[in-house]
Amino acid sequence: MSIISKSLKVIEKIENILCFISLLGITFLTCILVINRYFIHYEVMWLGDFTHYVFVFMALCAIAFTTRDDAHTSVDILSQIFLVGKPKVMRGYKVIINSFTLITLVIFHSSVLKFTARAMKYPSYGTMVPWFNTSWLIVTCYVMLLLCILHTAVNLAKQLLYPAQQSIESKEAE
Repeated sequence: MSIISKSLKVIEKIENILCFISLLGITFLTCILVINRYFIHYEVMWLGDFTHYVFVFMALCAIAFTTRDDAHTSVDILSQIFLVGKPKVMRGYKVIINSFTLITLVIFHSSVLKFTARAMKYPSYGTMVPWFNTSWLIVTCYVMLLLCILHTAVNLAKQLLYPAQQSIESKEAE
């Protein structure tokens, strides 16, 4: 197994773990918020903000996670309706969609990098928790963009370099 494959597997495991922990955390924090508010009648204001931050983090991780599985950046329902039973046309469609997606992500990279650098230079603090630096959300957006670029490039390379494997996978899916 090459170093690139090993690196992609490590990234995949990290994404899976982050999404799993975040989803469990959101569920746990939401239960605590409900218990505090409706049963104990004591609302912890910063806990609600923190739950929102964890939710946003998980949503950003999920964007990269689903891009990795080639399921988020395109409208799959249209291709499944119109291209069913046409593996070569489906492959061409996916190559076009992944190419446009990759070009779009690379175009946005420069702007997001500048925005992230500004967020790191000038931190922004939360309203309920004045000591909590919320600039990490911007950094998370940038990391998500980089992961989406990586995953889209890998998906595009798979479509271009391994067409026979893609045809076999599409036949197995039917």
